[in-house]
Amino acid sequence: MKTLTAQLLTQLMHDMSGTLGADIRISFNVSVEDFEDDALSDILLGAIRDHLLLPASLELEMTETQALQACDRLFGRIQRIVDAGISLAMDDFGIGYSSIDTLSRLPFTTLKLDQGLIGRMLASRKDATIVRSSIRIGHELGMEVVAEGVETQAQRDFLVESGCKLMQGYLISRPLPVDAFRQLRATADGSRSFPVGQVHLAILDHVQWRRQLVSYAVQRATLPRNCPTRKADGFPEMSATHCALGRWYFGEGRHIAATPIYHAIDAPHRELHRIGDDIIEKVRRGATLNELAGLLSSMKAVSTTLIRLLEDLEDTGLQELYRDVAIEDSAGPTNNSL
Repeated sequence: MKTLTAQLLTQLMHDMSGTLGADIRISFNVSVEDFEDDALSDILLGAIRDHLLLPASLELEMTETQALQACDRLFGRIQRIVDAGISLAMDDFGIGYSSIDTLSRLPFTTLKLDQGLIGRMLASRKDATIVRSSIRIGHELGMEVVAEGVETQAQRDFLVESGCKLMQGYLISRPLPVDAFRQLRATADGSRSFPVGQVHLAILDHVQWRRQLVSYAVQRATLPRNCPTRKADGFPEMSATHCALGRWYFGEGRHIAATPIYHAIDAPHRELHRIGDDIIEKVRRGATLNELAGLLSSMKAVSTTLIRLLEDLEDTGLQELYRDVAIEDSAGPTNNSL
């Protein structure tokens, strides 16, 4: 590990345990050279062991180019840190030639969208599509997505609508010394926008869940009744609280629990999982496609109801998002924080 990295990391942990507090997460830039020996992982794991550092309060950032340089002998050191609960972020995502491939090589937990993409996305359909797709990739992989270089309210609104929850940039604040940062936190507006983009991602999650279940049923139902493959896995997550839609509904979705439509989602969602369990059981017992037709039809009908409710919720979110924009425009420039 480089001497400068060790000095900065030591100072950072001191600030986190003192003036900054332990209820935030701070990103710390590292390079491949920092993993050439065990010093970095030893410092971090020792700090966790001695209760000087909460794992969730620190995130290590590495650019794609640096990640590509990480060979197999460095992977173990990186994995040790991630296994301990410290996040690993790929910085400047979207500008390299093999960002997607790099994601499969290292245990990244966060994608940080390059500020160049963010700066161009409102003027370029291609860049806008790349940003939306990157947010979706991060979502599907269970990773957090952070948009870098957010400078305007229009950029913020686009990102909220696209499902991005975390942003950094001059719209929020310029870089600050520690004391000024503490003051910013103390006076920041804690209000949140309606997460309309998260609702849209929930719709896509459900559509994908239903498609996977139907594909499973159709493929297995064409097999001989006693075929062992009928009893094999291949269906999606069948817990209503652990599927992608359920994780949103019982997690981030609770932010909009005051919206009446939110509560209407629960019953059809649970009914879909009940029907899905019946389909899987009948497939395992040797049911043919004709014998499954009634259940598949019922699932489609309930799915249509669920999608309609989610779309109504999405429409409500869009109206709220852009009503707030209209109010801000009529009132003149503001200094809103995220």
